[in-house]
Amino acid sequence: MLVKERYNNAGASLEATVASTKILVKHIDKIYTSNKKSTTAIKDVSINIQDNDFVCIVGPSGCGKSTLLHMLAGLDFPTVGDIIVNDKKVTGPGPDRGMVFQSYTLFPWMTVEDNIKFGLKTKKMSKEKQDEITSKYLDVIGLSKFAKSYPKELSGGMKQRVAIARALANQPEVLLMDEPFGALDPHTKSMMQLLLRELWEKEHPTVVFITHDIDEAVFLANKIYVMSARPGKVIKQVNVYLPHKRELELKDTKEFIEIRKGINNLLYAPDGHN
Repeated sequence: MLVKERYNNAGASLEATVASTKILVKHIDKIYTSNKKSTTAIKDVSINIQDNDFVCIVGPSGCGKSTLLHMLAGLDFPTVGDIIVNDKKVTGPGPDRGMVFQSYTLFPWMTVEDNIKFGLKTKKMSKEKQDEITSKYLDVIGLSKFAKSYPKELSGGMKQRVAIARALANQPEVLLMDEPFGALDPHTKSMMQLLLRELWEKEHPTVVFITHDIDEAVFLANKIYVMSARPGKVIKQVNVYLPHKRELELKDTKEFIEIRKGINNLLYAPDGHN
């Protein structure tokens, strides 16, 4: 069930109908052991993410936010606690979850269209349907003219557009994104943020997005979890009551700046502790 929101004339969310839980993280710890020495990366983290939420997780480097995302994907597992997606305990990767990494993970020997189509070939789907879906996402990301191009012929922003299209083409219910725009220049990064918001509004996946960029988190999310330094703990959930339709000018508004300042104060408390 999707979150249903009511907006005022400016588009700001006034209230939301409670939606079903999509992701439930229950009191997880992640402990690494090496040479008989234990290091706690994540400590007692619990989060509740609803259908159609766009959630950003922010925190200092090394706080375990990417580790948490990998556990949501089923690529790693908590030492203590459980992760539930769609009412089922996560025991490994699944087709209900798609992932986009910071590094460019396209297959270099495949064209743009074949990269997007890759996951579709594993499904019981006609070639015509595969081509239809691929064509749709080529158009959505604005790269129809580059369908026959190879990754080496694309810019960084174009590669990430293809990676996002490949993930969405498989129609996952949950899109997991690990700092996907971290290596992009500021202009390209802003354009990718706009594109991602537009795709989210159209496709309605539940998005969990890792970033250390507070501005990026406030612009993209409707909910932000702020994590402390290692061992990573959730120190606050911030609900972002900004217009549903986001434009870059929003970053200059008083409301945006106040949210950013509040998160910044949480992350960089004067005493050095969160």
